[in-house]
Formats: sequence, structure tokens, C-alpha cells
Amino acid sequence: MTLDLYLAFIIYALTTTILPGPNNVLLLSEANRHGFKKCLLLLLGIWTGLITLMILAGTFCTILSIWVPKIVPVFKYIGAAYILYLAWRTFTRKGASSEDEQTKEKPLPFWNGFLLQFLNVKVIMLGLAAFPVYFLNGASADNNNFYIGASLGANILLTLLFAFTMTICCGTGNIIWASLGSILRPIYNKYYRIVNTIMAFLLIYCAVKILLV
Repeated sequence: MTLDLYLAFIIYALTTTILPGPNNVLLLSEANRHGFKKCLLLLLGIWTGLITLMILAGTFCTILSIWVPKIVPVFKYIGAAYILYLAWRTFTRKGASSEDEQTKEKPLPFWNGFLLQFLNVKVIMLGLAAFPVYFLNGASADNNNFYIGASLGANILLTLLFAFTMTICCGTGNIIWASLGSILRPIYNKYYRIVNTIMAFLLIYCAVKILLV
């Protein structure tokens, strides 16, 4: 893999992951509600889920590419349903008049962020599309085995490089959106109905986009 190709992948990853998506919108909403620090476990869950999913995508790219037509429809509906649930939860939240009242509702835990990645068709498709194009582009186009001509050690290094790079790029967007939510937190209590409605509609938009993939 050349340096130019790797830089092209970084640009691709940043461009596709910094835009509004289920992870970023959820972090914006949660940080707005609870503050940045209380969303660290959710953020860690998202990153752990991302790197796990990217490793799986890189390792089993050939097998998954064969089964994608059968798997994607299932993930579409399960993922969209879960995101719609998050939209409803966001829409029905109430503002709090004090810090003590805000702490009564706990922020989403680690496992919510981790499991969301495996229901997020966008993340799955990003991994399956990017790995063979940017990291295994020398493979034969007439053969489904993307590992042709590469040693086991090289394949492992490529997979880990891909997974860590994708997670760092996604994490950059996550931190930006969570920080925005934390900065805007003082405004939340005054305009929580408007903010919740906007966040809910953004999540609904994400669910619709998943169904249209």
C-alpha cells in the first residue's frame, strides 16, 4: 500500500464519518443533556464497537462480500428500528431546572454505543467498501479472494492499520459533535423542546437513510 493511497483513504474516512450519522447525532444529544464527561463511556463503547467491526470487516471481507446481499436487509430494519427508538427517547426527554435534576436520568452506557455499531449499516458498508479498495487494491478482480499474493502477517498488519485509522477518523467526528453538545448545554434547559425535536428528526433522517442504502 502506497502513502498516496493511504492519505486518500484518510480523506475518504474523514469525509464520510464527520457528517451527521447515528453516532454523531446521538453523541450531540447525550452531551447536550449530560455534558461531555458523562458521555465518555458511551463514546468508548462506540470506539470499541467501531474498531471491532472494522477488524471483522477486514478479516472476513471475502466471506462477508458474498453474504452482504442477504445480511444488509436484516441489518437495515433492525438498525433503523433501534435508531427510531433512540429518536423517540430523545423527543420525549424533558429539561431540568437544576444540575441535581439532570443527574437523575443516567446517560447511555458503554454497551449502547458498542451494540449500535453492529446495527449501523452505514458503518458496516463503509468498512466493507473501503478495505478492499484502499488496502487490498492489488488483488485480482476476477477472484473473490482479496488476500491473493499477501502473507498472513501482511494481512494482519493491513487489517489493524485499517481498523485503527477508521476508528481514529470516526472518533474525530464523534469528539467534535459531543463537544458541540457539551458547549450548547446551558441553552438546552431553556429550549429543550426545540432541541429534542431537531435531534429526533435528525435520528429519523439517519434511520431513513439506512433503509435507502
